[in-house]
Amino acid sequence: MKMTEFFMRRPVLFWSLMGAILVAGFLSFLYMPKLEDPAVAVKQAMVVVPYPGASAHEVELEVAQLMEDELRALPEVKKVKSECRNGSAILTVEFQMTVLNRDLEQHFDLLRRKVNDVASRLPQGCYEPVVIDDMMDVYGIFYALTADGYQYPEMYRYAKYLRRELLDVKGVKRINIVGNRDEVINIFLSKEQIARNGVIPTQIASALQQAGKTVNAGKYLADKERIALYVDSATDEVEQIRNLEIRTMDGRQLRIGDVARVERGYATPQRNGFFVDGKPALALCIAMESSAIVPEVGEAVDARLEEAMRHLPAGFHTEKIFFQPDKVDEAISSFMWNLLESVLIVILVLIFTMGFRSGLIIGFGLVLTVAVSFPILLMCGTTLQRISLGAFIVAMGMLVDNAVVIMDGILIDKKRGLPPKTYLYRIGRNTAMPLLGATIIAASTFLGVYLSPDSAGEYAGDLFLVLCVSLLASWVLALVQVPVCAKAWLPIREKNRQGGTSVMNSPVHRFVRRTIAFLVGYKRTTIAVAVAALALCVFGMTRVRNLFFPDFDYKQFVVECFFPSATDADQVRDRLLEMSDSVRRNPDVERVAVSQGSAPAHYCLVRPMTSGGDCYGELIVDCPDYKTVLKQIPAIRRQLREAFPEAYIRIRKYNFSISTSHAVEVEFSGPDPAVLRQLSAQAEQIMRSSPYVDAYSVENNWKPKGKALVAEYNQQDALRAGISREDVANGLLAATEGMPVGVLNDQDRTIMLNLQVRNADGSPIRNLEEIPVWSTMNLRLTNEDLQGALAGGQGMSELQDRMFRSMPLGNAVRNIRLDWDEDVVLRMNGRRVIEAECDPNPDCPDATPAKVVASIQPAIEAIPLPEGYAMRWVGEGELQGEAIGNLMKYLPLTIFLILAILLLLFNSWRKVLLILLCFPFVFCGITPSLLITGQPLTFMAIIGMMGLIGMMVKNAIVLVDEINRQQKEEHQLPYTAVIEATVSRVRPVLMASLTTIVGMIPLVGDPMYGSMALTIMGGLTVGTIITLILLPVFYAAMFRIRKPQNV
Repeated sequence: MKMTEFFMRRPVLFWSLMGAILVAGFLSFLYMPKLEDPAVAVKQAMVVVPYPGASAHEVELEVAQLMEDELRALPEVKKVKSECRNGSAILTVEFQMTVLNRDLEQHFDLLRRKVNDVASRLPQGCYEPVVIDDMMDVYGIFYALTADGYQYPEMYRYAKYLRRELLDVKGVKRINIVGNRDEVINIFLSKEQIARNGVIPTQIASALQQAGKTVNAGKYLADKERIALYVDSATDEVEQIRNLEIRTMDGRQLRIGDVARVERGYATPQRNGFFVDGKPALALCIAMESSAIVPEVGEAVDARLEEAMRHLPAGFHTEKIFFQPDKVDEAISSFMWNLLESVLIVILVLIFTMGFRSGLIIGFGLVLTVAVSFPILLMCGTTLQRISLGAFIVAMGMLVDNAVVIMDGILIDKKRGLPPKTYLYRIGRNTAMPLLGATIIAASTFLGVYLSPDSAGEYAGDLFLVLCVSLLASWVLALVQVPVCAKAWLPIREKNRQGGTSVMNSPVHRFVRRTIAFLVGYKRTTIAVAVAALALCVFGMTRVRNLFFPDFDYKQFVVECFFPSATDADQVRDRLLEMSDSVRRNPDVERVAVSQGSAPAHYCLVRPMTSGGDCYGELIVDCPDYKTVLKQIPAIRRQLREAFPEAYIRIRKYNFSISTSHAVEVEFSGPDPAVLRQLSAQAEQIMRSSPYVDAYSVENNWKPKGKALVAEYNQQDALRAGISREDVANGLLAATEGMPVGVLNDQDRTIMLNLQVRNADGSPIRNLEEIPVWSTMNLRLTNEDLQGALAGGQGMSELQDRMFRSMPLGNAVRNIRLDWDEDVVLRMNGRRVIEAECDPNPDCPDATPAKVVASIQPAIEAIPLPEGYAMRWVGEGELQGEAIGNLMKYLPLTIFLILAILLLLFNSWRKVLLILLCFPFVFCGITPSLLITGQPLTFMAIIGMMGLIGMMVKNAIVLVDEINRQQKEEHQLPYTAVIEATVSRVRPVLMASLTTIVGMIPLVGDPMYGSMALTIMGGLTVGTIITLILLPVFYAAMFRIRKPQNV
């Protein structure tokens, strides 16, 4: 207590320091980085390997297996997931969560080097692998740019202008433009022209490839200078391509425009697009620096965008699709109001229960505790977001607990007539160490959350830091600020000083005294009833809904649409726009944005992600508020599923289960795809039979097999004509989607040159066997042919026909058959895997992922597995298991700390066990609270339980310490000490509990914090009864204390 005496003698220094704390807290609040939610590192990278023309199985065998073997050899790799599709392989490398963020870039460098090393061993035809390691970036500012009366090229040009302007804003890291439709220059060549005049597509392709390049010609030495030499490109616009000349074998020169039709247009079909309320749009997705103060960056971006838009032509508009700065402002302001409301409620409760001046002293200490925590947290690198602000609200009761104990002791000693030099210091000297131990234990209960290496732990880790800092600050302030303020603000003496017998003799005190005296006389019966109630409540927890990941209260949701694999991409676009029109007719829908092909960006930490594809699209639907979202989701789900039966429709809210496509997933692994499909089909059938499962949602992630036309190459006949397999493939490509033959540089864009072979009227060739295929160069001339040509016996045109010949596809292949092939093959850590997936039934209120698993688990686990095959549960259950497992992993450390501190305080195992014995009884309050309100048991509710343990320990430590003190210092009989110590702790325990409970009221309606608030409120209500009633009974039973005969 020397520190208390130090400031007592220096009041000017004390009040100056208090003022400095308030100023520092306010400034730190302004300068702390502000986020909506804590930043969670995505410790993943993606490797994309394009392999045009290869089937999914060829991609798997020739690319994925080779890449997997190399990538799995990298250090700290947790798993490698491969997605093999027709024409490409996507490998996702996930590193261990124990990899520190500062070391992540080194692991990405090793990954890039490993990919570069293996690239040379990939099969011919594979493009260079692309490593994507910016998956941690969140594009939290997301605008849509629309333009009435303008086409994509103009929109894209002005979008790039906006990007240049916004990149200059401080705090902006990267800007992506999404939704642009690629332009191409199509060279249409009729099949009749291919052999006529000695012109073949190869000559045209060769001319175009050379004409679009600027050729390096070395360096010219002029005096003492070396000047670079280049040959410029021959074309940079469509008209120049038409006028580009090619030379035939007989010496004639022709313009490409004479034998082909050259047109500039859009790539068909449209595979990617972005639309807002049915109008074409471009998405401007902005990622911010990690150190940025998001609201300030948002204001700066808004201001610069408004200024830049003045330089755009009339008709251009921007609107916010997702604007994280607004979300941050809403979250911070909402939680600051909640925090302010909690502080005011707590202060009012204290004023009414402890008197105006006493309540003001404790309230002032509470404000100081929050203020002093901000600069310390800023130095620790903590950000200001919902978790850190929510931690203050969670800790509200614990923060005032220390001050209430000190203030109550001062008031009691003051009423007893003790002098100021005694009553200002005595309670602090007696309770400083027990309060410190209880404070450390309360903070240590969250240690497992802080040390947990998974995303949930990283997300909630700030709880531990905030609680550590604020609780320790509250302990110091309780010992210093409360006595100093009590000396300054309380009267020195009681006006009507009464004897000590009147102290602690209020109706509440008398009720507690009588109740404990009665129950101690019936210890066995009391304990038996308590244990029975505990058993009933533990059983009742099995009836509580289990929903591990709570939803975020965004006024937006995502509709994912999967179309059959053979659906044309243009048809996908048209159907998505029809869906958008259908949803927009709903009066409760404010806006519908459509993204075709993939999600526009990872614009939110909890944004559900998908790999996308030509047959995928999504609707981003905005409503006025979260309540409307909850009301509209069932109606829109039903509306779209009925109107678009060919599409698979899923509606997803924003929550932490972003890495899973469905709530419940069962994974089968093994070598044979056919066997894997059979195992998945059995699991899917079991899922459909459960009443808790949405039968519509049941599927597997390999999807149905897709159609494939296979041309059977006739090697003997084709090679006789000089036609190779590659020639057949080029002919088919040119007659269908078009064969890329070069690029044209148009300012800062490259435009693909696409050769297309069509009928004379420009229509596609429908009969595949009539598609012309040609030889790149057939120089297999006999000696007679060559001599005839030299002697003039054979005409040049005849020789040209022999050298450049084409033939119908039907002559180069034996047959064109229809096959059914896998569109996607998935692998995990070197093994083929398939997942049977489903979601809970939205029409069943009791349906949760946990209920679904419980209903289908026995039957699915009874499926016989052939040798070499395995089954495991994934999806939300896997994430939940990992999160709880990581929390439990550090439970022994937490228990060790609690036991060590308790032994240091009491030096008695019986007293330690006595305190630990009270923990399970919090379920007697938690279970009824969750069941009555219908709130689910979530991750945040589990964190609330941990907080309850800390609060229970604090109250129990102070009570047991007071029982010991009364026996040792005041020489009370054990029975009297138990009762009087409990009575003396009535006000501190009630005040701590009451302030915590009322402080939680602002959080009850929050979708994320609601279950945690009710858990703490219910648990603490019963916890108060346990501390004041049950703990004394347990103490009397454990130490065999009986009621004296003369009492």
